[in-house]
Order: sequence, then structure tokens, then C-alpha cells
Amino acid sequence: MYEGLWIAQYAGMEGRDAGIVVLTQGRVLGGDNAFTYSGVYKEDGGALQATVLIQNFNASIGNVLGIAGDFTLTMKVLPSGDGILEGQGTTSLAPGFGLKVKLTRRATLEH
Repeated sequence: MYEGLWIAQYAGMEGRDAGIVVLTQGRVLGGDNAFTYSGVYKEDGGALQATVLIQNFNASIGNVLGIAGDFTLTMKVLPSGDGILEGQGTTSLAPGFGLKVKLTRRATLEH
């Protein structure tokens, strides 16, 4: 149901940013101008839940959570419109803080 190419927009305590995410066969793959995203997802009662390793390849650019280096993000998003998922992401490296996530579908994957 969620397989495809998505625009990922997110906001945290250090600002806003965006990237690209591909969801395919339970895997999350993507990135932006300083980070790669790789992980797994599952559908649970209409929600999409994901655990994603965020890896920094350009140390001169920070992230919206203000975390240096690599970290794991746990995410839960729900449908909020046609081709749009919205929710939150959290990490154990910033307890009590998180980010807002909006995914907008750009293309489906045809098998």
C-alpha cells in the first residue's frame, strides 16, 4: 500500500529540511544533502511504522534535531490525505524531543 517514491519533509528543534524516501518490500531507502536513510518499515492498522538509520556523510551540515553524527530514528505516520502521511519521529539520542514528519507520494512502484 505504501510502496513508492516519497518526498520527506521534517521539522525539529533545529529547523526544517527535506529529502527523498523510497519504500519497497519493507525497506526504507533515501537521503538528503548530508544524510542517507536506510531501514525497515511495516504497516500496522493503517499506520506506517519505521526504524531508520540516519547516517551523516557531510559533517559540515547539521540535522533538524541538532544531533552530531549518525543516529536511529523511530517513526510513525498515518494517512492524512490523498498520498500524504503525517506523524512523528523520535530517537533515544534526544529524549523528550522529536520531529514532525510529512511524506508526500510522488510515484508508485509497479512490480
